[in-house]
Amino acid sequence: MPQITELAWFPLKEGARDSDAWATLKKLGPDLRAQPGLEASWHGAPLERPQSSEIVNVWASSDAYTASKSSPLHAAAAKLMVELVDASSDPAAPKPYHNAVVFDAPFAAVAAAPLVQMSSVFLPLDIDAPAFEAAWASVVASLRENGPPDGFVAGVHGWALEAVHGIPKFPAGAKVFVTASGWESLEKNVAAHVGVADKFAEVQRFSDVFEAHHVSFKKAGED
Repeated sequence: MPQITELAWFPLKEGARDSDAWATLKKLGPDLRAQPGLEASWHGAPLERPQSSEIVNVWASSDAYTASKSSPLHAAAAKLMVELVDASSDPAAPKPYHNAVVFDAPFAAVAAAPLVQMSSVFLPLDIDAPAFEAAWASVVASLRENGPPDGFVAGVHGWALEAVHGIPKFPAGAKVFVTASGWESLEKNVAAHVGVADKFAEVQRFSDVFEAHHVSFKKAGED
C-alpha cells in the first residue's frame, strides 16, 4: 500500500506559541509520534506567514491515516487546536487547510533540505489527470534539460485525496495537484525560477489558480 502524506496548515492566534494550550500540545508530542503507522512527522512556519504552523505526517497506509483521525488522541489534539487557531470571521482571511497526498516518492528527502517549496495547482474536478501529468512531466523535463537546477535537493508530486472548496473559480470544488521541492537555500530557489515562467505555460493552460510558499521543516521530536 502506498504511503499517505498528511498536510495541515493553521493560522495561529497572537501569542499561541506561548500559551498553555501550546505547552499541553507539545506534551502530547511523544504519544502523537507513537501512533500506529506514523512513520515520520515534520513541522515548520511558512516564511510568508510566520504566525502559522505547517505539519506534515507520513503514514504507512491509508488505513493507518484513517484510523488516526478517529482516535482519542486525535480528538485531544484537535480540542487544543481550537484554542490555538485564529478562526477569523473575515472572509478574506486564510482558513486552516488539511489534506492528504499520495506522492510519487518519499517526502523525507525533501523535508531534509534546508528549504522546501510547497506548491499546489487547483484544477477542475473533471480534469483529465493523465493529460495534466504529461504536461507537468514535460515542464519538469524542460527545467532539467541541462541537469537539475543549482541548489535543488529533491522533489515529489502527487494528487491530493480530497477536493478543496471555497475557490471562486471552481464553485463545485477543485482537485489539487501538490508538489514539494527541497532546496539548499531560498536564494537558490528564487534564482532557479528566474526567466523560466514561459516553461510553465503548458501547465497553466489547465489552470492559473495556484499557491506556493516556503518552509524550513524540523523533524518532530528533534527540535
